Amino acid sequence: MIKNLIARWAPKLNVPSDIDAPSLLWAVYFSEKYNKKNRVPRFEPAYAPGGYYYDHSSEVRREYEMWEESACCSYSNFQILYIVARELGYQGPPLGLDRDSVAIEFVVKYINQRIFGRGAKTVEQVADGYNSGSFKDGYQPVKYIQKFLKHYQDAYEKL
Repeated sequence: MIKNLIARWAPKLNVPSDIDAPSLLWAVYFSEKYNKKNRVPRFEPAYAPGGYYYDHSSEVRREYEMWEESACCSYSNFQILYIVARELGYQGPPLGLDRDSVAIEFVVKYINQRIFGRGAKTVEQVADGYNSGSFKDGYQPVKYIQKFLKHYQDAYEKL
């Protein structure tokens, strides 16, 4: 199923000419899978009230009041944050993002808008931005980037 999802959504990525879009989505998927079975939403305390990345806007407060901790979780094997998916147009409940077939649309939007749209040019920058929120923040998750690059390189054999 993941091969079909990637084949469907990869053409919607606005990648530079030297980046292979299907391989990039493959790398996101397999870098984010947690212990090969990420079916449990992962709570992200930095996005909850009092957390470093908590957005104090009234819309985010309403989402948190409605969904509580579920609003601060990442979902599916792609690990897309609910609150980020909402900002990108997702209209459903948090658990609706648990399906890869739903989450991938917002993963593609996220990569296009918040990674390539902010000037990323390399696979390394995509990995950094996907993991830490910005490839320009001065923090480089070296181990994650290495894992991401391995999945990107291995994608040709598996797609």
